[in-house]
Amino acid sequence: MGGTDCGAYRLGLGVYAIGQLVGAEADALSAHLLNCPTCRAELAELRDVAELLAHSARSGALPEREGAGRGPRTGASRSSLSGACAYGARGPGRSR
Repeated sequence: MGGTDCGAYRLGLGVYAIGQLVGAEADALSAHLLNCPTCRAELAELRDVAELLAHSARSGALPEREGAGRGPRTGASRSSLSGACAYGARGPGRSR
């Protein structure tokens, strides 16, 4: 893990992967990535996923998915994942 606690850095990797982490947080994460192969590998995976999602959204290829006995999933639109990201950060049944 590069000899440091990656927990705080890992929280920002998704935002960093899509180019939305700015300022001191982005600078600190960039410095951490220089010495942490684990976080670099996770960042590469997140960038791959972000690119796939962006490509799917541009092509309109996002399938309508339904779970067993449920209607279509909600919480994230084709143009924004902010609701889903905020939900994921809190987790089900947890409040801020």
